[in-house]
This record gives sequence, structure tokens and C-alpha cells, in this order.
Amino acid sequence: MRADSLSPDSLAARLARAEAAIEALRQQLATESQSTVHTRSRLQMELTGRILTNAFLTFGRTNNVDLPLTALAPSDAVETDSFGATARQTRIGGVVTVTQVLGGTFIGDVDVDFFGGVQNGPGDRRLFPEPRLRTLRAVLRWSRTELLVGSDAPLVSQLNPVSVAASSIPDFSGAGNLWNWLSQLRLTQSVATTRLAGTPVRWAVQGAVMTPYAGSQYPGDTDSADEGELSTRPAFEGRLRAQWGDTTLAGASDVSIAEGGGEIGVGVHHGWIANGVGGLETSRAVTVDARISILPRLELRGEAYAGRLVRGLGGGAIGQAYGVPLPGGYYAPPLDDQAGWAQLNAQLHMTLLAGAGCGVDVVEGADRPARRRNSVCMGHLLWRPSEPIVVGLELRRIATEFDTGAVGRATHVNLGIGFEL
Repeated sequence: MRADSLSPDSLAARLARAEAAIEALRQQLATESQSTVHTRSRLQMELTGRILTNAFLTFGRTNNVDLPLTALAPSDAVETDSFGATARQTRIGGVVTVTQVLGGTFIGDVDVDFFGGVQNGPGDRRLFPEPRLRTLRAVLRWSRTELLVGSDAPLVSQLNPVSVAASSIPDFSGAGNLWNWLSQLRLTQSVATTRLAGTPVRWAVQGAVMTPYAGSQYPGDTDSADEGELSTRPAFEGRLRAQWGDTTLAGASDVSIAEGGGEIGVGVHHGWIANGVGGLETSRAVTVDARISILPRLELRGEAYAGRLVRGLGGGAIGQAYGVPLPGGYYAPPLDDQAGWAQLNAQLHMTLLAGAGCGVDVVEGADRPARRRNSVCMGHLLWRPSEPIVVGLELRRIATEFDTGAVGRATHVNLGIGFEL
């Protein structure tokens, strides 16, 4: 040991550095304490959000120029292209987590965007966007059981494509993606763990009781009551799922992919819809969904279903519930459709995510639908050059076939720039 290593000057210098480090740590802890959000009950809340401005260029006639889902029928109108920018897809939310609640962990979260109000046609919706509740969930989670109460996507259709251009209405709505946020009570129960090729696979059964939303009303109904609510009975859903790899599937969302693992689910939906003449129509669907990490940085996700009267679940039957009424009669046939979407995403670099996918919805022609087929293909790049900045570029092609045989086509380019909380 060197003699000068224990000299008074050396000890004083070390003590000064230690005191400086301690003071810096105190200041950091004080700053974090001041920035922590506390609720009235003194629980800590984590703020979440994506502050986003979307510039768009839409070629062709569509149902909504800044977030198009379908193309409109060809027309002699000259002005069919549009350009603009909006902040309507900005999202703000919060999460509360509390341990040791009834022997489990409580997780509460809320998510709000600014996509409320009238969605199409002229107006000030893009200049003065209105707040809109997306999801609201209260979850109690035990080791093998989970109970959820609140508003969330249908149990049988939880996945969404990766997209910065389409989060307020997810990509492939009307082309295979059922996404509507509906009030529900949901129970998940783990039932077994098996091994496949040496990998543990966790099995669970899920069930949900949901609000009976149909997305349609009687013609001339003065109460504006939804036909599902007029059935006076809830809708039910069930799902069997298998998970492997990362137990939390961390990182899988509508703007990111997970680093491994996967999940496959098979589900059923059953509900009732009042038909306006004193009877009930059945709303039903059989679904399959999958999210698979093929490689650590390559992920495939998608969903498919065959259903009847599933417009209320979000975009089912290309946003239609009934076909064109029969000549000389009131009766309009309930619509059956088959639909699905798939998307492949690759993490090309730690800051760059790329992907492409397609979705299609085909409605049974015998049911006389106004829109028979809707297909959407998209490609996107998502760049995070440095936290908290996020940049997304998406190209979308839409083709919608109508009962007349005409096909409407549209192209949508969307550039989203913002930051994440």
C-alpha cells in the first residue's frame, strides 16, 4: 500500500467526494418525491401517455380522412384527395398498483384520448378535439386467478396491430379486428401447466359478462336505445388461452413487440339483439388469436373470426349489422361475415421497428350487405431516436367492394410525431 493513500489530504478528498455523491442522491430522491403523483387516498399513480400530432395525406374517398377504415363508392366528384394534421390521437392515462389487497395485487388504470364527437363530415372535430374514455379497468390478481371490472376490448379480441397512425380506432377495424371498448366483468383462471418441446405452456380459461351493445338502433326509435340493450340480457364470452415464455408478455402493445414468448387463444361470443318486431336475433362468433415471437426481434400477431351480428364488437361485418331490406318489406337480413388480419413486425434496431400486414372482411352475399368486402394492407416504420421522442410513418391501401359491384379504392399516408410519457 502506498504511503500517500492514507494521507490526510487523500482522506479529505475521498470524504468530499462521498459527501457530494450523498448530496446528489438526496437531491434526486427529493425531485422524484416531488414529481410523484399522489391520489386523495395517498396512493401513488404513474402517469402514462402519448402526445401525438398526426399529419395525413389521403387519396380517394373514405369514411374518415384522418383515420380511414373503408373506401367510399366511386363518384364523379372531382375533389377526392385531402391533407391535414390533427392531435386527436393523443392519449393520457394513469396506473395505480397496490399490493396486499384481499390477498392479491390490485391494478387500476384509465386511458383517455381526444377522438370524441362526430367522426366524419365537416366540423371542428380536428380543431377542437373532444376527450373520450377508452379503457377503464380495475383488476384483482392472485397467483392463479384474475378478476377484472371495467371497460376493455372484447375478451375474444384483445390484440391490436402495431401502429402510431391508428390507435384511436385500431388498424384493420372493418377488416378483421374487433376492438370496441365495452363494459364487462371478466374472470381468468389458470388451470394447468404442460411442457411442449421442453417449454412450459400455461393454460387458462376466461369468461366475461358484457354489456349487450349492438351498434344499431330501430329506424325512427325516439329513445335512441341500442338494439342490444333492448334485448334486456347481457352478452357472454369465453376463451381458452395458452401462454409460454415471458409470463407478463412484457412490451407487447400497439406500439411495440415483446422480446419472446407468445400466446394463442380460441374464443366464443354469444349475445342477443332485439329485432324491432318483438323478437330477438342471435349475435355470435368463433374467434382465434395469436401473438408469437418467431425470433427475439421478430413477431407475428393476428386474429380471425366467423360471426353473425358482431358490429357492436367494433367494425364487424365492415361496420354493418343488417343487409338491405327486401323489396316491399321491412325485414333486413342479419349479416354473417368471416374476417381476419395478420401483421409481421421486426425490431431492426433498438430504435427502429418495422412491420407490414393485411386484413380482410367478407360479408355473406346472400344477406344483401351494402358493403360486401373490405381489404386493407399497411406497412409502417416506428422510430424512437431518443426518449421520449416517437415518430411513426404508415402507408395504408384500402379496397371496398359494394353491392353494386363497384370497388372504392383509397391510399392513406400518415406521419405521427410526438413524445411518450
